[in-house]
Amino acid sequence: MDWLNEHIAEKWRNEGKRYAQSVNDFVRRSMAGEDLDETELTDDGRAEFSAEVWDMVKKANEQNDVQRLRMELPAATWPFSENFQSSMQAVRIAGYLDNHTVVLNSGFHTDQGCVYTADSEHVRSFPQYQFAGQSPDGALYALAGGEGIRVITHADRHLEGKEVATFRWEDIQSAIHQALPRIESLADCEYPERTLEGLIPFNEGHALIILSTYGIYLVEHGKVSPIHPDRAEVEEHELEDTQISMGHAAVSPDGRWIAFGSQVSDHMLLDRERHHTYSLYPESSYPHHALFSGDSRKVWFNACHFYNGVTMQVELSEVEGNESREDWPIMDESARVYASVEIPEGMVLGDAYGYLKCIDRKGQEVWRHFVGSTIYSLAISPDQSRLAVGTFGGMVHILDLHADQMDDYSIGTGTLREVERFIVWRGEQPLRW
Repeated sequence: MDWLNEHIAEKWRNEGKRYAQSVNDFVRRSMAGEDLDETELTDDGRAEFSAEVWDMVKKANEQNDVQRLRMELPAATWPFSENFQSSMQAVRIAGYLDNHTVVLNSGFHTDQGCVYTADSEHVRSFPQYQFAGQSPDGALYALAGGEGIRVITHADRHLEGKEVATFRWEDIQSAIHQALPRIESLADCEYPERTLEGLIPFNEGHALIILSTYGIYLVEHGKVSPIHPDRAEVEEHELEDTQISMGHAAVSPDGRWIAFGSQVSDHMLLDRERHHTYSLYPESSYPHHALFSGDSRKVWFNACHFYNGVTMQVELSEVEGNESREDWPIMDESARVYASVEIPEGMVLGDAYGYLKCIDRKGQEVWRHFVGSTIYSLAISPDQSRLAVGTFGGMVHILDLHADQMDDYSIGTGTLREVERFIVWRGEQPLRW
């Protein structure tokens, strides 16, 4: 039985093209300095028949007719946001295994957490793991399950590789109890793997950053050191537990620096070589994200206020003696950043409004591209030709960074072209589109 309703597909294409052209024209005029009113924009009419389109997406997958699906029904997110909101969930890209295969996570903080590998042929699930994270150089993967965390190198599409380290939850929790006695922490969680929001293996797998809703920890040399909140913070503020909101952490490619923070901190920067932690005042209300440059010379810090934010750049060679400095270069003054990645043209910031923005080293916008839902994660392929974008809408967008021009259904100012998409929704089998 053919899955395609040609009448609905034609309406989907026509309305998608009309809506994209309307928004792109509005954005161009706005960037040119015109004073415009958003009421000029009409709503995306594809929401009216999104249920029929979703049914076709599922049937096309059942018949392995995804290439035709993508041609007849160009992929979109925005039209599904109203009718399928309860199915959508955050998807975090851990990284690329090769130029065409990504590792991703979904189902955070539940018993349905799962790790997947996805390529143009298959989406493979690994329910024995609830979370995966990648090292700054892309060589290592940390895989967390009920017993502990495995760190492997040379991982394949089945998440098999050479094991370089293992960290048992029993040992991690015991060490945390000793470091933070008499306070509720990750050590007291029955299912610590369900609290994870980040894993960063580094130092050839001998060191690991654990980012949890119950704090940020450094595991190294058989020791577990609470980074945030640390013991001094717990004692100073008489904390009852180590829970944090908007926690984030990053490790420099050379392994020397750790940037971290949360809603209640400043921008924090640990120099592992000098065993010193610097505190830098944010340019907006709440520290939200951090990213190091590939040469380990700079760190970009973002702080947010509601759905907006400010990103500043810090030269690591200038940090010492300048903790009170308030004139670090501002690289962006609008985005609440959830994810970022470096590409040859600059830094790509993924914001709360669903826009990717490429910012060059001087703080100038190179391009922007809309994916339709709040951006949660980003990863660049080893050859730097593809950008994987994970969103709160349960979508993974694979974008060709080297495309000559954007397609007729996309919104943006660059030439990025989406080449494939994966959908990971609650209660559904992962689908390709």
